[in-house]
Amino acid sequence: MRDGFVYFDLGNVLVKFDHAIGTRQLAELAGCSLAEAQLALYDSGLELRYEMGLLTSSEFVAAINGQLKVDLPADDVLEAMSAIFEPNSEILPAMKVIKASGVQIGLLSNTCEGHWEWVKRQAWETVEGWFDIVVLSYEAKLMKPDGAIYAHCEQRCGFKGSQVFFTDDRADNIAGAAARGWATYQYGEPNGLMAAFEQWRTATQ
Repeated sequence: MRDGFVYFDLGNVLVKFDHAIGTRQLAELAGCSLAEAQLALYDSGLELRYEMGLLTSSEFVAAINGQLKVDLPADDVLEAMSAIFEPNSEILPAMKVIKASGVQIGLLSNTCEGHWEWVKRQAWETVEGWFDIVVLSYEAKLMKPDGAIYAHCEQRCGFKGSQVFFTDDRADNIAGAAARGWATYQYGEPNGLMAAFEQWRTATQ
């Protein structure tokens, strides 16, 4: 099947992550408490605004420094908050089957520039070399589950509604895609992904 398009989420689908690691690493870097690092990075809303593309990397780092009353180098701050990922290698066999089917593949992720650039530098097999289209919230200035980002993805890939298959670990993001008419699978494990993909492929042949 060559008609149709498959979008993958990044976090907890292609890579695993733990925000607590970023909080700890920032606290160690800044010489502050975990609570202060948590407030600056997440509870303040700075990381969310960064993911939404409302802050550049330099603006984000300046805001973190302001919150923590420090003057940390930008590269060190971005490394501390981004070195929280590891590849989800168990998904690779499913990705290879999907790619071999002839369907095009894209990435749709709520992420910030710091995280994305860090992940790209790792050259992990779960991320590198798969995607015909990459849609990132900080670039699009749109975020899942806002319906506008799914419309944007349709414009990018040239397919609509049930012609698009999407997997994401979060129920709200899956619901947003389903409301657009996309076929979806809330990611839990590779066998479930493959079963949902095969069902979609059969229905659209």
